[in-house]
Amino acid sequence: MLKIIRRVLRLSGNLSKRIWGSFFCGFLESMFGLLPIVAVFFVLNQLQSGLEITGQTWGIVLTLIIGGLVLRSIFKYLVYRLQSTAGFEFVARERISLGDRLRNVPMGFFHDHSMGELTATMTSDLNYLENYSMHILDKVTSGVLTMIVMAICVLTFDWRIGIVFLLGIFLSFPVYNHMQKKGKDLSEKRQTIQADAIAATLEYVQGISVVKSFNMCEKNVSEIENAYEKNADSAYEVESVFTPLNMSYSLVFRICACIMMFCAGLLAIGGELTFARLSVILLASFTIFNPLEVMGQMTTLIRMLDSTLDRVERIKQAKRIDENGKDISLDSFDIAFDHVSFAYENGNPILNDVSFSIPQGSMTAIVGPSGSGKTTITRLIARFWDIQDGSITVGGHDVKEFTCDSLLKNMSMVFQNVYLFRDTIENNIKFGFPEATHEQVVEAAKKACCHDFITALPDGYNTVIGEGGSTLSGGEKQRISIARAMLKDAPIILLDEATASVDPENEVHLQQAISALVKNKTLIVIAHRLSTIRDADQILVVDNGKIAQKGVHADLIQQKGIYQNFWNIRQKARNWKLAQ
Repeated sequence: MLKIIRRVLRLSGNLSKRIWGSFFCGFLESMFGLLPIVAVFFVLNQLQSGLEITGQTWGIVLTLIIGGLVLRSIFKYLVYRLQSTAGFEFVARERISLGDRLRNVPMGFFHDHSMGELTATMTSDLNYLENYSMHILDKVTSGVLTMIVMAICVLTFDWRIGIVFLLGIFLSFPVYNHMQKKGKDLSEKRQTIQADAIAATLEYVQGISVVKSFNMCEKNVSEIENAYEKNADSAYEVESVFTPLNMSYSLVFRICACIMMFCAGLLAIGGELTFARLSVILLASFTIFNPLEVMGQMTTLIRMLDSTLDRVERIKQAKRIDENGKDISLDSFDIAFDHVSFAYENGNPILNDVSFSIPQGSMTAIVGPSGSGKTTITRLIARFWDIQDGSITVGGHDVKEFTCDSLLKNMSMVFQNVYLFRDTIENNIKFGFPEATHEQVVEAAKKACCHDFITALPDGYNTVIGEGGSTLSGGEKQRISIARAMLKDAPIILLDEATASVDPENEVHLQQAISALVKNKTLIVIAHRLSTIRDADQILVVDNGKIAQKGVHADLIQQKGIYQNFWNIRQKARNWKLAQ
């Protein structure tokens, strides 16, 4: 329990002082709640002593009661003020921190962690921290502090009743420890099932077009229903386990309260306890264990908080791919692979002892069969993954020497799978250059042959497109992606089938635009249409993770090999005609 408090305080950083302040105010708020009992004891003590109840006496009583209420309200307000601001700021900072961490982890991290788990951490878990963490910690710390202070007060008031009070606390410990162990197991299981339910939801929504096209709605719905039913069953299991445990925990305190009242009665009958003290003990017996009972009732929430912190810290502790990187400014933009070997996590080798160089300002085309490692080469240049052997240099510096930002600021990329954000078309185009003016955006769009279809939309450049660009065609998305790369105007351009989804009419214009884009820049292009790379300064033919051929178009079509075969197949395909 105290470990959880330390974890939250450690994560909160400079906000921990505010949190400690809320704990202190919460403790004072609990203490001032005892002033009405003090007022009752004062009156009864006056009566038992035979003293006259004067206006001054009632003034003291009213001061204690009203003062207790006012002070309790003030400190309650301070608790909420300090907790809510600290909680919201703390979680807002954690969201930014996690987003920054995910931006700089190796891409393999996303293979090792399901989308459901990551989504649950970034949404449900952080919402839980935001809404409940401060409240839970307040109740726990207030309960512990109140227990200590009350024990001292009761022992001072009457040591015999104090012993009964301490006995109740010690008897509750085994039950509380058992609840903590059960809570840990169930909360971890519950969060795993919750992540699976979120993953099933994401998969269903993202794959709905495939589900409909194969008429598999009923089967697919049954799978997501199973995930939801497991989630409901896990919630029911938590309640069914903790209901009897909470009752047992509360029963310990109820029995101890009854014993306290019984012992106080015996002591009063024996003349060892005054009526005033008896009355105070009887009144206190109904509320003295309340903070401890609340702690027990919050066991599930405490353990859920513990599991939530585990998942958040797993992401925060993920190794940054540029952990030892430096902010390097480049004077040249040549690229070199030196005996590079690479395999994805727990997979077969993709590249094996690959070496080549790309001079600054040149165009290098990469061709080869599907799965040969073409796209992997471009992603390794951008350091989406780290290689196992060899080295990759950009501008004479190993890519491992850079921070991600200082490396990627030199690159513009257009890949086959274009992703656009749910935002305006203008903001999507200037994603890599947020400071761009509207005129610069329009100019880039015209060069990428997407200005006409953008202006035809109801809101033009202010049209909000669907998530992932779902409201646009494949060709439209790719042209916007090319416009985005053009606007960034980086010295290194990586194109992966940039014209694959473009109709023949616009392909000519796009090739002209790309020629303008890559002028005096280092260009790496992956292409299946060999006609688009005839003017490349260098063509690399990749096969089974190795460089099978290297040269220019005129030489490669004369050599027996993969490139010549590709070229002959393309030439034959151009003569195909539909059968009459």
